[in-house]
Amino acid sequence: MSKKVTFKEVAALAGVSTQTVSRVTNGGKGVEPKTLKKVQEAIDKLGYVPNKGAQLLVQKKVKVLGIVTLKMSMEGAMNIVEGIRLESKKQDYSIAITVVEQQEENLDEAIRDLRSQQVAGIIINLGVSKHVAEALVTKHPQISFLFIDVPEDANVAQVSSNHQQGAQQIVQQHLIKQGYQKFALLNGPQNSWAAELRKTTWENEIKRAEQEIILQSEGDWTAASGYVETTKMLLYPKKFTALLVSNDQMALGALRACAEQQINVPAHMAVTGFDDTPDSAYYNPPLTTVKQNFLEIGKQAVSVLLNQINDKGSFEKKQIDLEFIERQSSLKLDNTTNTTEEIKTLLQKIQGLLPNISET
Repeated sequence: MSKKVTFKEVAALAGVSTQTVSRVTNGGKGVEPKTLKKVQEAIDKLGYVPNKGAQLLVQKKVKVLGIVTLKMSMEGAMNIVEGIRLESKKQDYSIAITVVEQQEENLDEAIRDLRSQQVAGIIINLGVSKHVAEALVTKHPQISFLFIDVPEDANVAQVSSNHQQGAQQIVQQHLIKQGYQKFALLNGPQNSWAAELRKTTWENEIKRAEQEIILQSEGDWTAASGYVETTKMLLYPKKFTALLVSNDQMALGALRACAEQQINVPAHMAVTGFDDTPDSAYYNPPLTTVKQNFLEIGKQAVSVLLNQINDKGSFEKKQIDLEFIERQSSLKLDNTTNTTEEIKTLLQKIQGLLPNISET
């Protein structure tokens, strides 16, 4: 293996300073033509290859934002990162992504990894407690942070959906008005502030309406956990007529569990989700949910973070409004067709036709 030519060797052969070599390899601005020629000849003779990464760092042209995120199989996380990518590109920044599995436990390692890549700021796209978020900002004062799933009272820069608004829309403005009285909750993981806010809002709205929560369970945002936890709840002796699920992916698993237990949705039970991921309109039945604008969350996260990087002012907090989406999975109880009485009537009609059928 040939020996790597150094910066100093080029300077020595050309008879100039290392600063002059640096100026030449960065475009030659301000260097006399005679000197420029000597340095270029030394570079050619020695076969020197400039370290472009180092040059860009010196020029401060490397503009990178770091992202710590949940695994990309999560629809919401994936779409938020896409929003971050789009806005970063628009602002002439690139992104560096670190995916974590154990959330808060792996944050320090993820941040060390991103800092080694000379990032200008870091977006935390996973559930973080107030204490951990504020501790990170204090521990790394030279880095600007933006949090997406953190308690609102945390003294950090943050962008989030208005989860309370969305949770109220599902219960207060939809299910309660339709006459649902017995509820089950399939909540997201405890380490997610978004999941906790949806859960407490559901509880408060159901209590305010003087209706009953039969039982609650917790998933991990995946369809698999939605399937497992819903299967368990359907085996509970006391029945419920509405299942509130904390995200669409878990709701997908919940719908499969209902189908396997011969629970017709929505005739026997309403199921609602949260997120309005692209596939939720094509579930069987199509899913009632709340639309989060994940791309806008990602774009606003970049905007707020860059303000923090440039101004170093007070921590900015933004909330993105949500939109309620009504679909077939929560049709009004009055509109369902598979009631016991209707089935009996239909059977009687069929029996009345049987003699006529046999005569033909």
